Amino acid sequence: MKTIFFGIGILLIFAIGCVGFLRYTSSQVSSKAVAASAAIPTIVASSTDGTTTPSAPPLTDTSLKAHRVPPSGDSEYYDVNYRFSLFYPRSLQTTVYNEGGGAQTVTFQSDQSAEGFQVYVVPYSEQNVSADQFHKDEPSGVMQSPLNITIDGVSATSFYSTDATLGDTAEIWFIHNGYLFEVTTVKSLAPWLSQIMRSWEFL
Repeated sequence: MKTIFFGIGILLIFAIGCVGFLRYTSSQVSSKAVAASAAIPTIVASSTDGTTTPSAPPLTDTSLKAHRVPPSGDSEYYDVNYRFSLFYPRSLQTTVYNEGGGAQTVTFQSDQSAEGFQVYVVPYSEQNVSADQFHKDEPSGVMQSPLNITIDGVSATSFYSTDATLGDTAEIWFIHNGYLFEVTTVKSLAPWLSQIMRSWEFL
């Protein structure tokens, strides 16, 4: 069963928007490589060629890919444990939550606007997420407009769902190397998240 915690201030309508806070907690999820179709633009991992931000310190584990230089205005999030990297706007603050049982949530949230998203990772050895498991992990049971996409060459599914606290959400789920990844934001930020996910790279 999955619970999402976002604190997002008043969006656009109430002018300039208040501080939002994004948090997502989950218990043991069991699986999902959901397949289907969504209004989030097709995401294909691609390289970027920014040159203004220096790369992070050199690796000590030579089995991992080297740090990348993010585009101007972005930073790199580099996760050695779950072996992935992505570029995100430097205006976002990152917070890591240990969910227990080998699971982790990373939130990326602006202190000055409603922009934010989160990455939840949980150990998972199956190839697919069944309908039963999806309902356990997604309390609303909602999967609207699912779309088959790829994240750095890995099959993924983007879809719209709903949450009692957040309202409408946009999510991208995929399984890789023994982990289930769930990336979530509010529905209105789906195109923005799509651009960020183009920078995702497995290490």
